[in-house]
Amino acid sequence: MDFSYPDTYSDIRKLAGEILSDHATPERFKKLEANGPYLDSALWTTFVESGLHAASLPEAIGGMGLPFSATTMVTEALGEAVVMIPYIPCIISTALPLLSVPAMPVISELLTSVVNGELSVTAFIEPGNEDPLSPRTTATQAGEGWQLNGTKHCVPYAANAGTVLMSATVNGELWAGLVPVQQKGVSLAEQLTTTHEPQYEITLNNANAHCVARGDAARALIEKSIAMTTVAYCSMACGVATRMTRIACDYTSQREQFGVAIATFQAVAHRLADCFIDTECLKIMTLQAVSDLDDGNDTAMSVSLAKVRCGDALHRISQATQHVHGGTGIDRDYHLWRYCLWAKFLELALGSSRLHLARIADRIEAEYLAKAG
Repeated sequence: MDFSYPDTYSDIRKLAGEILSDHATPERFKKLEANGPYLDSALWTTFVESGLHAASLPEAIGGMGLPFSATTMVTEALGEAVVMIPYIPCIISTALPLLSVPAMPVISELLTSVVNGELSVTAFIEPGNEDPLSPRTTATQAGEGWQLNGTKHCVPYAANAGTVLMSATVNGELWAGLVPVQQKGVSLAEQLTTTHEPQYEITLNNANAHCVARGDAARALIEKSIAMTTVAYCSMACGVATRMTRIACDYTSQREQFGVAIATFQAVAHRLADCFIDTECLKIMTLQAVSDLDDGNDTAMSVSLAKVRCGDALHRISQATQHVHGGTGIDRDYHLWRYCLWAKFLELALGSSRLHLARIADRIEAEYLAKAG
């Protein structure tokens, strides 16, 4: 069997790498980071003009109509560059899941605006409540529309977004809808992040909203958004891991001790070999989850397995690459530290390894009891 990607995918990966590498320089990062969390508007504009952001959106609205797997070409490149653009929260967390919802004017308008470069993001996480399928935010019908009350946090790029996809409850039933950001009932509070990604807490006070799904349909939409985002984070982690390992290999090949490069020391070589193995295993687990999403299979097990590998691999690779660098790795004038911060974020985002192992155990137990009963 031929497991290689189509030429189109290779072209996407190459173009993404070229665009990102032109903008991902230490000097440019320092300038952008000077004022705290930021959106790289210039890079996002270039990204939109290239059409890469719409690779998996329908051709009818200006996309390329490619499967979800095409997005992993971009997310892995994002991991290698660690730039601040809203590709994952806008395209993968919001636009792609909404394609599974029956067509309605508000969704068509949103998808068209996304293709044109406008931002729409997803907000499911709440303070003190990590389960987006059991939100404390409430929805109340008001005439032909809806009003929301509650709080969401850790919402990336919310201040730059026109619309936010949210979950809520109405009379004990799950609800999903779109909330315009620029309105009286929505207030934003900036949150500090270690990665310099801009995130916000959103407070809703009778905020107007459009309902796109309720009940089982809302659950399916939210679960799809979470699964796609989790896999995107795993794919991004592949890029982060690859880049951290490459940085460490370059450094140890040049750093000499006792007259020879420290890369020739067996202990150093073994640590970097383990980094390479961890990265390749992460790529394999991620590809399985991507394949299940493309084929419409049940993704609960493969997504959790990939996220477990993501958390464990990034933790080990971050430690190993810092170790072989000595004190150089934490120098802010060097470039490894940014990748280590993103590694920690990706390790914990949307569930730690421990959480996903518990989900896997619960699923195995449920399947066993079902067969036994």
